Parts: sequence; structure tokens; C-alpha cells
Amino acid sequence: MDDANNFYSEITPNTFEYLMSFYLGTPAKKVLAIADTGSDLIWVQCDPCKECYTQSAPLFDPQSSSTYKIIPCNTDSCSLLPQSSCGTSSQCDYQYGYGDKSIVEGYLSTETIGFDSNGGRPIQIPTILFGCTHQSNGTFDKNDAGLVGLGGGKLSLIRQLGSTIENKFSYCLPSSTETSATSQLNFGSNAVISGSNGITTPLISGSPDTFYFLSLEHISVAGKTVTVGKPMQAKDSAQGNIIIDSGTTLTLIDDNTLQSVESNVKSSINIPQVKDPNGVFNLCFDVSETGTSAQFPEITFQFSGGASLVLPQPNAFVEAGKNILCLAMISSGATTDSINIFGNIAQQNFHIVSSSALPMDDVNNFYSEITPNTFEYLMSFYLGTPSKKVLAIADTGSDLIWVQCVPCKECYTQSAPLFDPQSSSTYKTIPCNTDSCSLLPQSSCGSSSQCDYQYGYGDKSIVEGYLSTETIGFDSNGGRPIQIPTILFGCTHQSNGTFDKNDAGLVGLGGGKLSLIRQLGSTIGNKFSYCLPSSTETSATSQLNFGSNAVISGSNTITTPLISGSPDTFYFLSLEHISVAGKTVAVGKPMQARESAQGNIIIDSGTTLTLIDDNTLQSVESSLKSSISLPQVKDPNGVFNLCFDISGTEASVQFPEITFQFSGGASVVLQQSNVFVEAGQNILCLAMISSGATADSINIFGNIAQQNFHIGYDLDAMQLTFAPTNCATQ
Repeated sequence: MDDANNFYSEITPNTFEYLMSFYLGTPAKKVLAIADTGSDLIWVQCDPCKECYTQSAPLFDPQSSSTYKIIPCNTDSCSLLPQSSCGTSSQCDYQYGYGDKSIVEGYLSTETIGFDSNGGRPIQIPTILFGCTHQSNGTFDKNDAGLVGLGGGKLSLIRQLGSTIENKFSYCLPSSTETSATSQLNFGSNAVISGSNGITTPLISGSPDTFYFLSLEHISVAGKTVTVGKPMQAKDSAQGNIIIDSGTTLTLIDDNTLQSVESNVKSSINIPQVKDPNGVFNLCFDVSETGTSAQFPEITFQFSGGASLVLPQPNAFVEAGKNILCLAMISSGATTDSINIFGNIAQQNFHIVSSSALPMDDVNNFYSEITPNTFEYLMSFYLGTPSKKVLAIADTGSDLIWVQCVPCKECYTQSAPLFDPQSSSTYKTIPCNTDSCSLLPQSSCGSSSQCDYQYGYGDKSIVEGYLSTETIGFDSNGGRPIQIPTILFGCTHQSNGTFDKNDAGLVGLGGGKLSLIRQLGSTIGNKFSYCLPSSTETSATSQLNFGSNAVISGSNTITTPLISGSPDTFYFLSLEHISVAGKTVAVGKPMQARESAQGNIIIDSGTTLTLIDDNTLQSVESSLKSSISLPQVKDPNGVFNLCFDISGTEASVQFPEITFQFSGGASVVLQQSNVFVEAGQNILCLAMISSGATADSINIFGNIAQQNFHIGYDLDAMQLTFAPTNCATQ
């Protein structure tokens, strides 16, 4: 791990591409190859290479290296390639293509790769997967010996180094005109950027995982705002609508956005327009009278998380000929594989760090511990840098993640120390004029233009504070916490409601964009599961799992559809009927669910009791009364309608079986402990109450009913799975 902070690659400009240095083979040969965050495969041209572009440096000769090995075609490594086949000697042949139609072909292999280090001696890393290219066709330059894929897929250098470099790297691209300039691509803790001028935006999981998706909210030209469309390929990539790519020269933007940007630029510049002599750019200006130092309008790319990236003139305009300066943005096209790209001209002279602290392999390895706490459930996670452990309510019925923060004058008392944002190096507040702020149901501009929220719950609890971003961590099966940067959360400075001293806050696990689940998105395959132990087992713990570890299987599983509804926070289900001792009770549809397709109940881990519409509840109570020959008593707390005196019976008194019949043939048979709750000594009450008859009434399948079921949410397949389980021994 110490070496992760000590090695680096030297970056050199080379005609609008950037070359990075490394060593290959044993004995090691120095290589200069394109640094490309938009692809995964590492490759060099190898001897023999008959149909290849001409390169200045000698071809790499695999026969002269003692550590070179070819990968067979019937291996997991070979299957990572987007296109592969079995060669004549059963080697893994690849054909790897790029957006500019360049193609390389060769053998997937392993080799020792080395990098220069601050200690002076190169660091050697064995058995790195790379491509030995024997055929190439495309727009490569004679100074390129190959290409280093720095993307997010498993074949990339970054993912292969993985936790060795803490999944962090950074680079700084000098101006392409400064051909003698050099800079560094750094790894590990040396890749961390700090300082008052740093701005941060979330990396968004998308498909393919090669790409580093960002959310570009708008582009402003001389203060005029242009909204950004979503290209075809990004439509399924959560909120991501642009990728950052060091291997693409120009910035590519969808047609509508580009036209608006060009229109605003034209109206801001009093310089004659000319045609690009090369036919590449749409908008060019004759600067013969003014020179290249002419004042062009300020162009700002506003990314999510309040990241305003102001582009200096050399990042937005490029020389296309003598005295001709052109806007360095072109159309991303309108085909199914079109994608917006933030290219390397726009990235010049910015120190850029990618802290993708959640490699795809870790999706199945991290979890949150669940603990019962008086009819609510707390989940554990880590917050901030350095990280502090937090216990907060796990709530599938809301979206906002929040904790109580210093200062917190009008707040409920909590046992654990309040979170102090000033003590964390990764804490940032979100400005109020951002898309992130607009995701809140109620927000306003604070005195320092921060995004203030007021967030309410069904029990009339309210929290107020600042929307912010922070690094969140979870325990992992590997032992070391997994860190996830720039998660949106609320720093609460005022609270009022029914919170407990053991609650440091709340984690929204709902279906809206602010929830933990939607922020993690496709990184966790849009899957999570939990198992709630009995609320009486206060020392029991279980896990909230993510990704493929959240998939529930077995002969005792039942599945019901998750139904889209409004608001998207809620996980709607279709409850067809309730049966009590074999007698069927039809279920009405509460007011709020009437426009939610067939959904008439939500599942909510943050609500204790099950709430049912009046007519259904009365029918359930009537069926129970006729099935139970115990004396009825009033609830001493005035909460429940139907209670029984069990003082004259054995503790194991038999109550009738109650089944919730959900759509898709999902019969959820509730045990006595899921349906009845102790309301006092020798008093057992039905744990169902009325959902009311107001406009915001809604049926809720609460956490008592969910106890000792392993419940899995698959938001891609829109399915909910139940499996009866002893959650205390899960």
C-alpha cells in the first residue's frame, strides 16, 4: 500500500492526444501510449505487426520477455473482452474498436508493467492483462506505441490496480500547444486533490461501465443558460448525460444544446465569422484584426453537486488555421450510440481526480448492519473523512439521507456525538440554484446561497438543514470499509418529531433520486435486501445487502411486482385480499393510491404498524373477533382498536392465520408476532390501524409485518421477493 502513493506516469502532449509512460516486460522496455479514460483495454503494438500503423519506437517483442504469457480463449479473462474468439493455438484473440472507428486486433496476454516512482526505482506490477496487437487500423500517430485504457471496466489499468491504489487516480493535461511540457498521472493518496479552489461532482454509474458518466445540468455562455439534452446512449445511465474522456479531443454535445451554445456565442462576439478550412467545426471566427487574445465570452459547464467549471478561452476555442479560431465543440450525433463527451481540450490545465471508490467487484461485498430499536430499525454506515460511524433509521418510505449536524440547537437529544461537517475534509454544501437542490420536495436559498431543505414525514416529524455531499462508507466482507464519494445527504440543524436518542439520523431507501438506493443505482444493480429481526430481540443483528448479495433464492421464496406510482419515493404493491382463518376480505383503495396504477399499499420499513383503509380494517377485525374466544379489552394507550386479555390463557395461545395475498400469486402468511403486539401486561392487540380517509391516506405494510422475512428489492425487474427467515440467525 505504501507504493500506491509513490508511483506515477509522466504525461506528454502529442497533437491533441496525451501519452503516458510506463515499462513493459522483463527486461523492462519504456513505452509511450495514449492515456484514455474512455476505454478499458491496455495494448501495445507487438512484433510481428505486418498490417499496423508506423510507430517511431521499436515494436514490443513478446519473445524477448521472460514474463510474457498468452491468455487461453476459454477463460474468464478472455470473456471480459467485448469481442473475442479462439485463435489457432487456442489463444484469446481480440478485436477492439473505438468511437472514431479505429480497430486493433491481437492476443490477450499478461505481462509485468512498471512505473517510475518518487523513490527513484521503478515499481513493478506483475501479471497485468494487456493486448499484444498484431494488426491495427485507425487514426494513431507515429509517437503512439499503443494505448492505456483508464476506464471503469475490469480490463482497465485502474480496475486491475483496484484497491492497491485505493481506486483513485488523477491527471493534469498541459496545453496541447506546449509540446515540451510534462505532467503526472498519479495514483492512490497522491491523487487526492485538496484546496479551496477544488470543485467536486459525482461520478454516476452507467452502462457500459467503461465510461465515467457525469451529470451536466447546463452550460452558460456569457451568463445565458443553455439546458442540456440527454443523448441516446445515456438514457439508461441514471442521471448521467455526458462522459469525461481524455482520449477524445473535442467536446461532443447533442444537436439542440450545441445550436443554443453556438447561438449565444455568436450574439456575444463582434468578430467576423468564417468557415473552418478543414470542415470539422461549425462555428469559427476571423481573428486577424484582433489576434487570438480577443475577448471571447466566458463558458461555464455546470455539473451536479454545485460544480461550476469555468472554461478559459483555450479550453473552449481552438486554432483551425492562421487567424481562425473555432468553438471546440461539435455534435455528438443522433444515432443510438451517440453520447456527449467532455473532451481533452476542455480538460486542459485542470487537475482532475477520479475517485471511483466502489469497484464493481465490491458491489457484492459491502453491507450495513441492521439493529432493532423499539419498533424501528437502525442501519450502520460511515460518514466523512476521517470517517465516523453512524446509526440511523433504515426507511424505505422516504428518500433523503440525513444526520444531525453541529450546530444543532433545536434538535432532539441523541446519544452519539453530532456529526461535525467542519471536521471532514470531504464535506461540501450544495448551492440552491442546482438540479440537485430541485430534487427536494421543499427547498429554499439560504443566507449563503446554500440549498436549505425542510423535509417532512407521515407522522408530522420535520427536519431542516443544508443539502450537502459527503463520502459514505460501509463495512465489507473483505474487512475494510468501502468508501463511496459525493453522496447527496442532508446536514440537519433543526429537528422536531418522534425520533429516538439512538437515532443519529435517517437513511432514505425509497425510489426517488435522493435515496441511497437510487444514488448507488446500477453500481449495485439496483438491488438491495434486508431481514428485520423481531423487535423484541434487541441484541439481534442482521444485514442490509446490496447487488448480487441481495438476490433471494430458494423454494420458499415468493415474488410480487413492484408497481410504479406517485410519488416515486414509495414502493407500491397490489394487495388483492387479506384472509383471516380462511375468510377472504377484499381490500379497498385508499385516496392517495388511486392514481398509482394497480398499487394500493406501500411497503415501508420506517413505519411500525400496518395501515389499512377503514372498510378493510373493520372486516379484518370482525373476522378476528369471530375466530378468537378471548375477552376483548381496551388498549390502555389508545392506539389500537382490537385488543385481547390473554391473562387466563397460556402464552402460546393460538390466534388465526392471517395471509396477505399480493398480486402474482404471492401469499405472505403472517406469524402471530407479525400481526399482534403487546400493548401492556397480558394485553395483545392487532397491529393494524386505520390509514384514514383524507386525501393523503395510504395503506402501509409496516415493519412489524415484515419481521423475520428476508425481503429483496429488484428495481430493474420491478419485483419484490419474500422468504420466511429467522433474521436473528441470518
